[in-house]
Amino acid sequence: MVKYKSKEKLTFMEKDNSRSLHQLKLGQTAQIKEIHTDAKMTEKLAAMGIVRGQFITRKPGSSPVVLSVSGTEVAIGRETAKKILVASKKNTFLLAGNPNVGKSLIFSRLTGIGIISSNFPGTTVGLNYGQTQFDGESYDIIDIPGLYRLEEEWVIEGRKRNLFKELEYDFIVCVADASHLERNLYFLLEIMQLKKPVILLLNKFDEAQRKGIQIDVKQLEKLLGIPVIAAVATTGEGLKELAYQASRIAARKTPESSFHVPPTPEGKWHAIGHIIHKVQTVKHKHASFWEKLQGWATTPASGLPIALLVLVASFFLVRFVGENIIALLDPLYEGYYVPFLERLLAPIKDNALGMILLGDGGANYFGVLTDGLHIALIEVMSYVLAFYALLGFLGDLGYLPRLAVLLDSLLHKIGLHGYGALPIMLGFGCKVPAVMGIRVLETRRERIIALALILVLAPCISQTAMIISILSPYGLKYMLIVFFALFINGILAGTVLNKLMKGETPELFMEIPSWQIPQIRPLLRKLWIRMKEYLGDALPLILVGVVFVDLMQLSGITNWIARLARYPVEYVLGLPAETTSLLILGFLRKDVSIALLKPFSLAPQALVVACVFMAMYLPCVATFFVMLRESGWKDTLKVIALTLTLSFVTAFVLRMILM
Repeated sequence: MVKYKSKEKLTFMEKDNSRSLHQLKLGQTAQIKEIHTDAKMTEKLAAMGIVRGQFITRKPGSSPVVLSVSGTEVAIGRETAKKILVASKKNTFLLAGNPNVGKSLIFSRLTGIGIISSNFPGTTVGLNYGQTQFDGESYDIIDIPGLYRLEEEWVIEGRKRNLFKELEYDFIVCVADASHLERNLYFLLEIMQLKKPVILLLNKFDEAQRKGIQIDVKQLEKLLGIPVIAAVATTGEGLKELAYQASRIAARKTPESSFHVPPTPEGKWHAIGHIIHKVQTVKHKHASFWEKLQGWATTPASGLPIALLVLVASFFLVRFVGENIIALLDPLYEGYYVPFLERLLAPIKDNALGMILLGDGGANYFGVLTDGLHIALIEVMSYVLAFYALLGFLGDLGYLPRLAVLLDSLLHKIGLHGYGALPIMLGFGCKVPAVMGIRVLETRRERIIALALILVLAPCISQTAMIISILSPYGLKYMLIVFFALFINGILAGTVLNKLMKGETPELFMEIPSWQIPQIRPLLRKLWIRMKEYLGDALPLILVGVVFVDLMQLSGITNWIARLARYPVEYVLGLPAETTSLLILGFLRKDVSIALLKPFSLAPQALVVACVFMAMYLPCVATFFVMLRESGWKDTLKVIALTLTLSFVTAFVLRMILM
């Protein structure tokens, strides 16, 4: 199999793969496009059937090049072969199916391209393109988002698309969940109405068997008149059979299905009932504790306490892992990396460039190569790594959709449905991936409300750790006041936006998958992919932000802003004027700005006011730039104006009550 990079853009994939005949791989079939030999050689080639438009197959032999033409083997010189351009015979197929059937994992196994697959729907939010080879032939694969209906449209790059009508493909591999065959067959019947060749891949066949579900694959294949394959994507079982059946379709060796698909939904369900009766048997099994726990996790009476327990345990686990990673890496940074850089850049240490690259320990400047990398690769990434590992575990377990169901009624009151809980949960770890996660929400209205909640509802994990650290000497009361104030502001922000913005909140419509035991290899693969995304998105933005803040300091803009801001800091927040510089620092590093409150020896009441304000007033620089990219500058500024207003009002009210 050949690995190619994934692309997310709606363009037709090229059907030709031009190369010289000499570059054609052994066993590959191709069509001759151009012949650039002299006239005499062109005539000789034509006499042997080697002309434009002719199909040829490469045979063993490199000098001379041996090929099969019209049933005859012909040998030609290497230099001549290099002058003949051919287009590889290539087939394109769609990887389609309902949400949460395992398409993304199958795509990754076929192509080697790393994309995230999880045990909850909506993982694929764009198109993934890749390529593989079956029996020496190249196949383009298009992995499309999970759909329930053929006419369902998907928003890609801001426009609604009907993928089956707009994409160009030769056949369809319909992936179905074998443990929910009856529900999955409806989409299959709609696909069969396209009159394109179809392969049915019954994924999660092992899970179906564990549940006592027996499926007669041969009988199902006979009834539908299409190839049906039992598969287990996690182990790769069934993919060799997929290669064989795809090759048969490419060679036009599979007969057209004679199955009559009823035109109406009622007729389709009637036909599905008849098929299930013929091919599926279910052995009665008593519900296990694991299955009972799935029900308890969705019922409000038991589900809410379980959710609270999971969230509290998750917080302490992420904090424990993150702090230990930092404790492991910090000595290496301080003891080896920083001294090495200081020796290397000693000649420029005291000039402007040196200040930008190395900084001065944070007194006035933050170094791109010191503080910037320390922030991104040690302090923030440690918590992000721990959070993503936990999120991947809960996602593969199948718990996240149940949490979305539990929170649906609450989130509806503030303009979101339960599915909006997923990006908000990401925000408890790091705001950058949380903002990226709003892509799964359907409307601009929902995305703006989700942005406000992400910024206000709770600080990221590193901020949370600093808030707990600075307030823990004064008891639990003050910590609870901070987090309660943030929670109330999140609800208030969502409520205000829900009232002001026109439109209705869509009803929740999502599949609740069965729980399954997460497997180590897919978890590690997913963690690796997400960390690469973090490094690609957040690291450059943090470094740009460091340079931006340093340039503001060099130009005197920081001091000018500090002079303007000291009055609201003193008279609205009730904080010392000297803390104004920390608010500017907070745009780059909120957690550090909160930690630097300690030397001011503030009373716990003043610390509460400062922590609440700093957690809310502005997003960090990395989040800000990601917001610009995801939502545009207008929506970004609107959300920031709201959060800044709420932060001043809340801090002033807390000051009046506490101080």
